[in-house]
Amino acid sequence: MMKKTIQFSKFSLVAVILSSILIIAGIVSLFVRGMNWGLEFKPGQNVQVEVVYNDVNADKITQVLAAQGINASVKAAGNQNTYQIRTAADEGAESAIRSVLVKEYGKQNVVVEQSQSISAQFSSSLIRGSILLVLATLVLIFVYTLIRFKWDFALAAVIAVIHDALIMISFLSFSQLEFTTTSIAAILTIIGYSINATVVILDRVRSDEKIVEAKTFSQIMDSALNSTMSRSIITTLTTLFAVFALVIYTSGDIKNFAIALVVGLISGCYSSIFISGAFINFVRRNWKPGAVLPKANVVRFESEQ
Repeated sequence: MMKKTIQFSKFSLVAVILSSILIIAGIVSLFVRGMNWGLEFKPGQNVQVEVVYNDVNADKITQVLAAQGINASVKAAGNQNTYQIRTAADEGAESAIRSVLVKEYGKQNVVVEQSQSISAQFSSSLIRGSILLVLATLVLIFVYTLIRFKWDFALAAVIAVIHDALIMISFLSFSQLEFTTTSIAAILTIIGYSINATVVILDRVRSDEKIVEAKTFSQIMDSALNSTMSRSIITTLTTLFAVFALVIYTSGDIKNFAIALVVGLISGCYSSIFISGAFINFVRRNWKPGAVLPKANVVRFESEQ
């Protein structure tokens, strides 16, 4: 029985060119516009305060400070009523923050527990540490896929996740969304999502090598992609529904995190189907069929017209 398939390999060159244009444009944007670094990556002041007041949270404290011209990142510190306030300002930041909060919530309800200055050197080391964290993740992914698959499959998986990370960074530079430690979490989340989707496809390719009768390796790749396409699309769509809810109903860092995830999820699905497959097809462009398999186990691939 002939099995009809979508010939994804025909779109490989277009996909590679499109991705290359987006990534190169993103690199140019990084040099021209730079990244909108969050306060975590800037030198400044870190103030921990306790605010004992009804109906108060990190977002409301942020709004109160912003109304007085203080640009700050406010996060719950873990303990009830305790908040970490990060501001790029240094001298006088602690007293200015305390003054605003006392005026809003009352002197008896505001206690500055600790304050520390963040140097430019520390901020730079945080950036370097974030980059090393992503690179270490990519190395571990390559080692894992190299153990599980052949070298070209492993390298294809790494290329796909690097593609996704670069697309997300390009988007953050284009949009000038604030790049915070939450953005790092979004990138690592998408790397995990993308490698999972890619491994599922690669497992199917390895399986189809044994049962698909084909003249070129791109036909085997197309067969595997067709078999896993519905799974890839449904998984992406269901995840997107949850992420869109975060985009619509949240604000601040969580909303930025969700927006970055939307871009990453789409890129992850796209790279798993097109980018990793394009690389493997290129490496195995001279592939030749092996020994003839038993007829009962062979799935015939429809010849290209």
